[in-house]
Amino acid sequence: MCGVTPEDIDPYTGRKARLQIGHIKAKRFGGKDELSNLRTVCSTCNQGAKHVTAEKPSRIWLLSQVRRAGQDEQRAVFESLRKKFGAT
Repeated sequence: MCGVTPEDIDPYTGRKARLQIGHIKAKRFGGKDELSNLRTVCSTCNQGAKHVTAEKPSRIWLLSQVRRAGQDEQRAVFESLRKKFGAT
């Protein structure tokens, strides 16, 4: 959510960031414990956000996340965008 990686210093705690698994759609809102509904988030975002949506990320940040992703995840992003925008 905030973009920190394991080697970064968490700006809120001043310590090395600790990553946790968080739900994209909260279980109380019908989210499931499935890989497609899980994401890696820092402990500050996971514990502090409590279903509050963060500021919309920039396009450059989103592209950097796609570039970091594995080939299967990149393909899934591509297919999703192709389906949404109707490109062939």
